[in-house]
Amino acid sequence: MSGKGLILGVFAVAVTCAEVSAHHSTVAYSENSVVLKNATITKVLWASPHIILLFDVKEARGAAVGWSMETGSPGSVARAGWNRNSLKPGDKVTVELYPSRNGAHVGRLKKVIFPDGRELLDTQNPTSLKK
Repeated sequence: MSGKGLILGVFAVAVTCAEVSAHHSTVAYSENSVVLKNATITKVLWASPHIILLFDVKEARGAAVGWSMETGSPGSVARAGWNRNSLKPGDKVTVELYPSRNGAHVGRLKKVIFPDGRELLDTQNPTSLKK
């Protein structure tokens, strides 16, 4: 193998390894989505690498249960139509998410539905803001 070939080979392996290590797995979440109605947003953490949404959901007995879910990165959700004011503490919404496989009140966002029917979807769908 020539010197150039060796250098290109090492570079290709390095780039491949960097891409693999940067990938975030979704194995922690169930593939079946869950819809949580009567959710109240309590906090929005708009920071890299993922936006975290904290919200309370009323149980059948009326007690509030705290949940959290992650979305894509701030840049990716901004390209999908979100901004820092898309969700605010106090907003009453319906949440559809992929729940944690271990039963914790944690999930990966699928979509948020506002009472007027507007939807905020996660970044898997480029047309994620419907009016």
